Amino acid sequence: MPDQTRHPSLELRELSVPPTVRPLRPGYRVARWDDPTALAPECRERLHRALRDLAARAFGADHSGYWHARMASGFFDQISSLALILGPDGVPVGWGGYHRRRFAARNALYLDAAGVVPAHRRSGLSAALMMHFLSREVLAHPLSSTYVVLRTRHPAVYAGWRKGLGRARVFPRQDRPVPGLVRRIASDAADWLGDGPGLDPDSLLVRDAYRMFDGEIYGVAPRSGDPELDARFAREVGPKDAVLVVARMGALPLARLVLGRALSPRPRPASSRGRTVPGATVRDDFTVRATPTGAGAGGLIPGGRF
Repeated sequence: MPDQTRHPSLELRELSVPPTVRPLRPGYRVARWDDPTALAPECRERLHRALRDLAARAFGADHSGYWHARMASGFFDQISSLALILGPDGVPVGWGGYHRRRFAARNALYLDAAGVVPAHRRSGLSAALMMHFLSREVLAHPLSSTYVVLRTRHPAVYAGWRKGLGRARVFPRQDRPVPGLVRRIASDAADWLGDGPGLDPDSLLVRDAYRMFDGEIYGVAPRSGDPELDARFAREVGPKDAVLVVARMGALPLARLVLGRALSPRPRPASSRGRTVPGATVRDDFTVRATPTGAGAGGLIPGGRF
């Protein structure tokens, strides 16, 4: 099989550790660092500036204090994989990353902060990046489950995971209590994040999870388009709270996602659609079927540990 790696742009190649670059979607590539701890200090600072600027554009709010705090606490030494989404001209238009962990003696993937800038948000990029991450990690343990864990206060993120994997695989659920194993996974994750005391094990709600943000998390109030779900989030999830989402993944669910994505219509370019209602979620093919992203956020990771 021919090597599908493409050479990164000159700027990325000048970093002390050039990324692995792969196709992501037509016209887009993913530049991934699997050993961010090897990046030299000046390269870390360049990537820090890029992440901070992308976050400001993706969320419509100033998150510079959050990113400065994360860098000071060793972000590049803690994250397992960090990725930038490169646009057709090679300029970063999004980012994401994850932490490879063991919670409750189970393989787990903790999704870090992620987002896509508004101009590129209707191309299924965040969903494609999540699929890229999931494929690498789930297939590393094909005979066992991998639990995906993330924190979010965006109802579309929660809704997207439920639609993609099915309600039986995603917690919390309204129709049944949180199972014991999921409780233990959530408890271990909350302790690791420094949020143990704020976790409600019955609802998986984390109080004051976004305490390090001085201002608003999102520039516009997040919505999913589901009035009942949006009302529940508005009622139960406070301005600095988060829902700890736990999803059970495996090789078979991953195969279903890959097949569903292959059979889905390609999202139309942004220029061919009508005007978006502020705060609403733009649904792409994978938001409906799998991991979410219409708001450009795959789940902020706020915690004091980072």
